[in-house]
Amino acid sequence: MVVILFIVGYYLYLSNFGSKGIFEPRNPRLKIPITYNIGWWSDQKALTVDSLKIEIIESRLSLFNSKSLIEYKVSGHLKYTGHWQPKIKEVHISERMNPDTTLHCDRIIEITPVVEVKENKKATGGTDKFEFRNEHTITSNHWGINRIKFICGQKEKTIELHQFK
Repeated sequence: MVVILFIVGYYLYLSNFGSKGIFEPRNPRLKIPITYNIGWWSDQKALTVDSLKIEIIESRLSLFNSKSLIEYKVSGHLKYTGHWQPKIKEVHISERMNPDTTLHCDRIIEITPVVEVKENKKATGGTDKFEFRNEHTITSNHWGINRIKFICGQKEKTIELHQFK
């Protein structure tokens, strides 16, 4: 009886009292908020993405888990004229399955930094650099090798996840 209570207690501890599976990765950390809605994007023309880096943080794919945690790092610059100074407000993420086999990937995830502008009476134009890191939970598609292409601006990176039984 004590062993059963210990096992149940340990499961509840590992699963955060049943709110997540014990094989799933932790929740992603966000430095820039994520949006899945397209709202008012004031000055996307100011945005230039210089680099995109993808790193797999946690991937314990198995029969019982198809989720992995990745980190993406985006850097670039924002160019402006006048008193309206741009900054990165949030990030828009769009995921889709890829039926086109010539692209050699199963999924495409687009990351778009959303630019907002604020009036700055002291500014007269210029270029501001930006860099941010966020984490994102992704799901594998099938058994075997899953290729996932990330696109941000003109930059593309492909990663591979290995799902085994």
